[in-house]
Amino acid sequence: MEISYLGTGAVKLSGNQLNIICDPTKDMLAKTDVVTLSSIEPEDSDRIYSRPAGVMVIDGPGQYEVKGATIVGVPARLHIDETGQRGAVYSIVIDGVNVVVTGNIAGKLDEDTIESLGQVDVLVIPVGGGGLTLDATGAAAVVTQLEPSYVIPVHYNDGLSVYPVPQAGVELFLQEMGASVEAQTKFRVVRSEAPAETQVVLLSPANS
Repeated sequence: MEISYLGTGAVKLSGNQLNIICDPTKDMLAKTDVVTLSSIEPEDSDRIYSRPAGVMVIDGPGQYEVKGATIVGVPARLHIDETGQRGAVYSIVIDGVNVVVTGNIAGKLDEDTIESLGQVDVLVIPVGGGGLTLDATGAAAVVTQLEPSYVIPVHYNDGLSVYPVPQAGVELFLQEMGASVEAQTKFRVVRSEAPAETQVVLLSPANS
């Protein structure tokens, strides 16, 4: 299974039988079978309803089976909310690899959510802060909670993505994690080769 970073908070998971794009902008919906949305705001309706024919959209908590992949959405409080659970954290098991995509969560996860997500092979988490997402420190705290084999930072100032407010660079998150890594275009996940300690994987934005 391969993972690509598409910019902003979006990643593409490419398995043997299907492609899944998580948290895309509306121009990223081609060449995929499934889209997952960690939150839905009123202005997001166009990206949902203008999707290409045949694309399945998962936009909230629940359990789904698609072409051999299992997708579980767990309710979560968004970073912009003081109360309530308007978002979803996804556990996506594709080709035997559990990829957890947090979206713009408010902070640390509760024990029930952690249990629902299972053993995390890859964690995809925003790190840019700026009032939109977790910042480097908050993201690192969630990494400590989930203890993934790999963590992929997204939603930061990558030089290409456009945000409504400035985002910090990924360097702050790398410092929090004590990591020094070179960016790559794609990451191929082989569960049997998972490291003993969490490893940061830095991906360059790619076209969908």
